Amino acid sequence: MTNWIITGASGSLASACKEVLLGKGKVVYGFSRKVVEDERISFKQVTNYHGIKFDTENCEGLLIAQGHFLYEDLDSMSVSEVSELVDANFLSQIHVVHSFLQQVNKNKRTNIIILGSTSAYEAGKGTVVYGAAKAGILAFVKSLNNEYKDTDIRFWFVSTGTLANEMGAKVPNQDPNSLLDPVLVAKRIIETVTDNSNLWEPEITIRRRHIKLVN
Repeated sequence: MTNWIITGASGSLASACKEVLLGKGKVVYGFSRKVVEDERISFKQVTNYHGIKFDTENCEGLLIAQGHFLYEDLDSMSVSEVSELVDANFLSQIHVVHSFLQQVNKNKRTNIIILGSTSAYEAGKGTVVYGAAKAGILAFVKSLNNEYKDTDIRFWFVSTGTLANEMGAKVPNQDPNSLLDPVLVAKRIIETVTDNSNLWEPEITIRRRHIKLVN
């Protein structure tokens, strides 16, 4: 039986992906700063994502889902807020990948998926630092795929539009009925990355077909 590792396991999209994986009979190991109460998975609470020890023996995939969102103009942000956004959305992902690659068998097919955002391509007002961090992760994934192209490890960057969750609720003027359903997005992600054919889509982009704004 193969297993999956999820960091940032307490988030809504991570939770939805967990349900899809469990439904496929996968063993799930979760790591998060917030407690996840779910007896179906092996969970460990962490204070940061540096140097985590993973069980990689039968690991099919690593889903990196931690992140933090703040909608705020740059000149209104404090130094600590800027640092927190960069750490949560850029540095922590690099630390997880760094630790995982030192422990995993690189000659075995393994998927490493980092949840990003469409802000990596077109960040707008109030999301300057967040968008910059996501763009940095996109470049990170592209570089990793070049660096590890002779191995059986596949790196994926998933960019989604605004989700119907706590983070999406922070974005102003969005019609809640037009936001993306995390459950549907999770199904698309897992179905794509677990396809055992030679098809590969290193950048998975899931957007809203219609975007409705409200005053």
